[in-house]
Amino acid sequence: MHYFEVELFYGFPVTQAYREILEGLDKRIFELYVRNDDAYLQDIEHNGSRYLGKSIGPIVELSTLELLQLNIYSLLKKLAPDFHYETVPLRLVPIVGVIQVNKSS
Repeated sequence: MHYFEVELFYGFPVTQAYREILEGLDKRIFELYVRNDDAYLQDIEHNGSRYLGKSIGPIVELSTLELLQLNIYSLLKKLAPDFHYETVPLRLVPIVGVIQVNKSS
């Protein structure tokens, strides 16, 4: 039997202009703020687009999204302080996975 598991990811879509900024960064600076850890940004690719943001689970309250938005932009500004983030809003991305459940006999 298969079940779907959905997790939401709140992220900044990496544009070509932002990608060029990231490519010019010292790798150590990037790794200070982008890690596979809840306290930092995560770097994912979904449906051909790259996002920097945070996994937030299957359900989230609006007040939590507002706080996450401030946190994500704060971390992004450490990577590229002069980028005009207001031109590229964050996106809520559903990440769907399939879970297989084996029935024991």
